[in-house]
Amino acid sequence: MKFSKSIAVLLTAAMLAAMAGCSDNEENPSGTADKTSAPTQQTAGKENTVNNESTNAPETEAATRQNTDAPVTEAPGDVPDSYREDGESGIKIIGRNGHYMGLMGCWGTFENCERYAAAVNKAAAALPGVKVYSMVIPTSSEFYVPEDITGFTSSQKEKIDHTADKLSGVANVDVYSALKAHTDEYIYTRTDHHWQPLGAYYAAEVFAKAAGVADKFADISEYKKVTKEGYMGSLYNYSKSEKLNSDPEPFTMYISPNDSALKTTYYDTSFQNGKESDLFVSRDAGAYYCSFLGSDDRIAKIETDCANGKTLVVMKESYGNGLIPFLTQCYQTIYVCDVRYFDLNAIQFCKDVNADDLLFATCTYTPAGPNVKEVERVVG
Repeated sequence: MKFSKSIAVLLTAAMLAAMAGCSDNEENPSGTADKTSAPTQQTAGKENTVNNESTNAPETEAATRQNTDAPVTEAPGDVPDSYREDGESGIKIIGRNGHYMGLMGCWGTFENCERYAAAVNKAAAALPGVKVYSMVIPTSSEFYVPEDITGFTSSQKEKIDHTADKLSGVANVDVYSALKAHTDEYIYTRTDHHWQPLGAYYAAEVFAKAAGVADKFADISEYKKVTKEGYMGSLYNYSKSEKLNSDPEPFTMYISPNDSALKTTYYDTSFQNGKESDLFVSRDAGAYYCSFLGSDDRIAKIETDCANGKTLVVMKESYGNGLIPFLTQCYQTIYVCDVRYFDLNAIQFCKDVNADDLLFATCTYTPAGPNVKEVERVVG
């Protein structure tokens, strides 16, 4: 199916505006509302409701493979790197390293990047005792679009650099360089719009150095590595590509070395009605990207055995979720809030919880695209 550039841009923008990840809200599969989750992620967001009886996600069909509307076929074997397919909704399917890979374009504007920078600058100015950081995370299309595909996506590096140039009183966390150095590793999913936790590990390491807590940051070898096969994410649901559907992938998560010492409490988006549960809501990775933190539409408080007295607040969308398991040895307390669902003022929240550090962690499209208004809203 062929799309004109203008139609593909509009459809991709609509989907990226809806880039939610693991949320209980799965209405509006057209992706036209900024807060709506992509109509793609495992229903683990619904299955992994927080409760005190069980911390493991149920082994449902949806949790193990979300595409129940399409037949599962044999693995494709060697896929030529020259393979190209135009899927529905402007998704590109390419061949890479013997497998099919889905790619979603990322657009946005420099004006929105400036709006984002102004919002985080405002937070820094209002919180003189808090160190504020900005981490803008490139999506997979920045690194993996072949040279022969043109007009499909815009430069994320230009957006990221422009955002960084407009920061004042805010520390820019350059994860672009770290991720670019590891693009031969499995740092992004082939079938979903998220990164793999390994990519989040490299980004978390950069943040730990910037925040002065690198001495407590654990090497990846110290984590318990858990892999679940059969992952098929959002990019099949968007593209309807049978080639992509024929080639499910593994999803690997890393359980924190101090896992047994963690106490995680989940609150509603007004920071009320707390219930203790587990940071790793699916310990066999059966909920894939929702296996840690579960749903986006709540606030998580993680108390650790790191006795440095430091408190971190993370304002994020779903890309930021992947960072959290790698920071549990660096801070005594971590609060995780999603800018699309957070019902409070971020500045006042940081004051109320005595934050030392505030990290804004999102993929490129949040500062560059329509979701910038959510960052502006939570800053107030």
